[in-house]
Amino acid sequence: MPDTILPFCHGLPLRRGLLDPGVAELGALAARAGLAPADPLRQPLAEARDAAERYHAFLNGPALPAEVREVEAVGPAGSLRLRLIRPVDGGAGGGDAPLPVLIYFHGGGFAVNSIDTHDRLLRLLARHGGVAVCAVGYSLAPERRYPHQRGEALAALRWVVRHGADHGLDPERIAVGGDSAGANLALGLALDARSEAGPPLSFGMLLYGMFAHDFDTESHRLFGGGDYGLTTGRMRWYWRQYLGRDAMTRDPGAAPLLADLRGLPPLHVAAAGLDCLRDDSLRLARRLEEANVPHRLVLHDALPHSFAGMTRHVRAAEDAVIQAADAVRLHLRR
Repeated sequence: MPDTILPFCHGLPLRRGLLDPGVAELGALAARAGLAPADPLRQPLAEARDAAERYHAFLNGPALPAEVREVEAVGPAGSLRLRLIRPVDGGAGGGDAPLPVLIYFHGGGFAVNSIDTHDRLLRLLARHGGVAVCAVGYSLAPERRYPHQRGEALAALRWVVRHGADHGLDPERIAVGGDSAGANLALGLALDARSEAGPPLSFGMLLYGMFAHDFDTESHRLFGGGDYGLTTGRMRWYWRQYLGRDAMTRDPGAAPLLADLRGLPPLHVAAAGLDCLRDDSLRLARRLEEANVPHRLVLHDALPHSFAGMTRHVRAAEDAVIQAADAVRLHLRR
């Protein structure tokens, strides 16, 4: 498997690491601005969502140059918002040639965040990946629960395949990507796409994903207390919003780490070293190796969960995102 650059190995570090100083500086800067990440365990959900939008607007800063278009697809229960973001330099398509597409799902535990909270990240991916990013405004939980979001993800893919050419997109070169809960949806879409009649997916990019409803891991024990942001308690809450209290948490549709992974496209799996979800990515990489799926696992030792939203302030976070975007460019180029 020539694309298997860094498979899972038991020698990866499992101890506490040192936080990148830029992350601590960012936290202090946000505090001086009177901002903090959303905490739905301590805030009503509507307040937490509003806090997330304000905090990420601060993180994003002025919008990076890009061509942006809003469109709608037909979802499982009405219209589905999509945002097309194209690099201003023409991207990997070159000139007026159709652009390859990265269908992207934002993180936020299925319950908070939006396309807008991830604006800078989406524009960076378009610029450095040389692609058109199709950001999916999927429904949030608990208003909509699993499997509704999986249906919306598949609807987004079908829209790109059927209508993407009308918007200058290349339906023969499609990748999926996401961070945290969005990585769950991206991996789920890659699994669903195996049986779709359209062209196969070319690549997948998964950033610090929440892939299984499992809190008995080394990373939860090390990092779940909140020293580095995301907590185990908050993850339990997110899963309850998505699945409901009586949901089958070992359903591989909701927890794709448990699915049959054979036949997936090549994947870039990025884990944050100081993240209670770190072991979700490490375990996924081991399962990908067992399933003979080409993949690259990258462990960003000194970064916490949600580092992809810190790119304006933290150089290591920007480098990690550019590395992932480069992987997308490599696999979608002709």
